[in-house]
Amino acid sequence: MPGEHTRSGEALSPLQRAGDPVDGSHAGPASGLKSGRQGRRAPMDDRALSHTHATLLMVALTIILAALVLLMVLAMIPSWSWAEPALPPIVITGISHASGETGKLTYASRVFLLNNGSTVYENDCLKAIFYRDGQRTATVQTLNGHLLISSHHYGVKYIEGEGCRSLYWNPGEEMVVDLGDGKLAPDVMVTVEIVDKRTEKVISKHSTRA
Repeated sequence: MPGEHTRSGEALSPLQRAGDPVDGSHAGPASGLKSGRQGRRAPMDDRALSHTHATLLMVALTIILAALVLLMVLAMIPSWSWAEPALPPIVITGISHASGETGKLTYASRVFLLNNGSTVYENDCLKAIFYRDGQRTATVQTLNGHLLISSHHYGVKYIEGEGCRSLYWNPGEEMVVDLGDGKLAPDVMVTVEIVDKRTEKVISKHSTRA
C-alpha cells in the first residue's frame, strides 16, 4: 500500500507487500512445509535400511544352521554304508585252470596269493589251508619254497614266486600255489586261511570264485 517502506527506508514493491520476505529472515508457509518433509524422510530411510540388514542376517543364520544340521546328519551315517569292507592282509588275486607249461586247460588249480598288507611275514612260520565250497581240500605246511621242496607235502605240487623265495614274504609280493590238476573246478567257491604256526591263529581269510 502507498506509504509502506522497508526497514532501511526503501519503498516496498507490490510483490514484496504480498508477503515475500525482503531480507530472507522469514520463510513462507511453502518453505516450512518442504523443510518438514525433509526432516521426516531420514527416519523412514533408517527404518528401511534396518529392515534390509535384519533380512540379510536371518538368511545368513538360516544357511549356517542348515550346514550344521547337514554335518550332524552325515556324522551319524555309518561309513560302511558307502565304503567297501577292507580286504584281509593276504588275498587271492586269481585262480588259473590252465597248465603253466602248455597253457592248455588242465584244471591246474594254480592259486595266486598276494601280501596285501603292510606286514613282513616269515614265510616258514605260515601255513595255508584251502577250502572248496566250504570243504577242506589241501593244506600247505610251509610257505617257504625251498623248505617245501625238501618236505613230505601232500595235496600241493609246488609253490613259486617272489613271496616264497627268501625267508620273508614282503608287502606287495605274490606267490603261486599249485594244488594239482582237478583240485579246484571252475565256478567253485575257494577260501584260503593263512595260519601262524607259532600260535595256530588264523591271521587272514579270503574267499573268491574260481
